Amino acid sequence: MSNTKKQNQLLERIILITIIIASIILWETYVIYPIKIMVVLLHELSHGIAAILTGGKVVELNIALDLSGICKIEDGNSIIIASSGYLGSLLFGMLLFYSSINKKFSQIVLPIISGIIIIFLINSSKHEFLILITTLVLILLLVIFYKAPKLISSIILKALGIISCIYVLIDIKQDIFDSTNSYSDASMLAELTGIHQAIWGLIWLGLSIIGILYLLKLSYKSKFN
Repeated sequence: MSNTKKQNQLLERIILITIIIASIILWETYVIYPIKIMVVLLHELSHGIAAILTGGKVVELNIALDLSGICKIEDGNSIIIASSGYLGSLLFGMLLFYSSINKKFSQIVLPIISGIIIIFLINSSKHEFLILITTLVLILLLVIFYKAPKLISSIILKALGIISCIYVLIDIKQDIFDSTNSYSDASMLAELTGIHQAIWGLIWLGLSIIGILYLLKLSYKSKFN
């Protein structure tokens, strides 16, 4: 491997670690508000996909300006639907991250994810601002991916992927320790299964940490592209 590629890899990892730390510190600020819209949307979208795959339907999907998400669902498998928010955020994050490593994979997956998001919003959301801002963010991301230098597009995709995975950790923390969040995914799972929500939180916490560590390992082993 040439010195230039090694330097690019080192720079990319430094920037990625910085983004991870910054996203955690700045999570409650407006600095990463557009990114938070995307990761929260992917979380709610995952509930909707799980509902459709298990025989249900999405009545409404919306995200308020304070980023409180809602996905109203009829029928479907309740346990799978309740788990899908955590699982979906993790899987979407891993897909986005891997897209930065595999160019051919990204050329298929990114348009598909973008299309699914837009279709869901147009058919399920009554919030015109959410549809507009999401569409603009998706267009910007696709333009960056196809037109920006490889280093920049790679870092942005990795950052989005990692932040989506980190959102699982933050969401679990809020679900378990935030007393005002009385009806969360974890509490629904507890109600459906009889297993305490803290146990569900620990399960998804462990899976998320494993997923994040795997992505970092994958990034370390991959060639810069």
